Amino acid sequence: MPSTILELYGICICAAILFFFLSARFSMGFRQRPILHRTPAAVRSLLDPFDRPSMDTLLHSRASPNSRLIRAFHLSNTFVSSDPTVHTNFNHDSAAELALPNNSTTPFNVYVGAVTLRTIIAGLLMPDADVASLDANDVNIAAELITELWILSKQPTQIPEHLLQMLNHHIRRLIPDQAQYPNPLNFIIPTWETLWRVVAVTVAHVCNDVAARKTFRDLNGNPNLDQFLTTKQDGNSPSANFYICESLRLYPPVKHITRHIFKQPLLTRILPICLARRITPHIETHVADIESAQRSDFWRTSSSSPEAFDAARFLDPTGTRKASDLLAFGAGPLKCSAMKWAPMAAAVIVGAILNTIDKVKYDIVQGNGIGDRGGWDEWEVRKVT
Repeated sequence: MPSTILELYGICICAAILFFFLSARFSMGFRQRPILHRTPAAVRSLLDPFDRPSMDTLLHSRASPNSRLIRAFHLSNTFVSSDPTVHTNFNHDSAAELALPNNSTTPFNVYVGAVTLRTIIAGLLMPDADVASLDANDVNIAAELITELWILSKQPTQIPEHLLQMLNHHIRRLIPDQAQYPNPLNFIIPTWETLWRVVAVTVAHVCNDVAARKTFRDLNGNPNLDQFLTTKQDGNSPSANFYICESLRLYPPVKHITRHIFKQPLLTRILPICLARRITPHIETHVADIESAQRSDFWRTSSSSPEAFDAARFLDPTGTRKASDLLAFGAGPLKCSAMKWAPMAAAVIVGAILNTIDKVKYDIVQGNGIGDRGGWDEWEVRKVT
């Protein structure tokens, strides 16, 4: 009788193990609906949890959903790698003038993308380079290919390999130093791809605003941190910083931040390590809806709805809405390090563009709506005389 009980016990254990192996494999064939986090508090809780996991876990949680960028750009930077070591190691007027059209018009998004890319290469990656030496054709084609590949990376279909080869060809012509930049896209993608859109939406909103143009013109003439942060008219008019903050709030460059949470089945706690390691962890997909959180009622003021572009909302005397409440750069230990320099860099580029497109020689023709990567139909930079 005891031997029979032992046999039954062994059969039950084997059946349980087999069940969990099969259920793990079976669940991989189905895509779980992502868990959305739409309020500011929920987004912060996801990106900066109170019970903070290890840095390795946080990096793995971020890198896993970004694997599509490896497929599109062959990146190896911290956004697609869970390696802590990778995480640790990571002239404006003329750029705006050089990007001006030789003919009568050029698409607005092409112009802004070219100005921003020139500024990043000559001002950040190769500070000793002459911005005028950057070939306009290489700049424009590289900018267009990055946007095209980014959009294709979101599709399940195979990405044509020649597009990345063409992009690398033009980028290498712009950044020839292979020793310092073995893969320049590791640096360009996280800087240019988001920065140019912040510049574009800010210019689109303030190009016909006299007070805003003066604010950016003052920054352009004296580009330092104090000028960037200083409010105008005795504190009653927004600073250049507040205009950029409002662009980041209303049009966050990254609308959704995805995290993968890896959960081991309960059975792995009682199984031998050699067996537990063979069970595939369950993956929960969590999505921080940055756009919804930053357009939530939290940002409503007595004079502006959350959907309106109004940099003055940061002048609220009650102090309930601050730039530090923005989630455009994420939250927690993996908050994007660009938050330390990107807002001012964007403001300086905006100032250079507004100083160059002065409504005398060049002007901006506005379209029906403000775009993102696409959606800039009918927007143009047009030669006046």
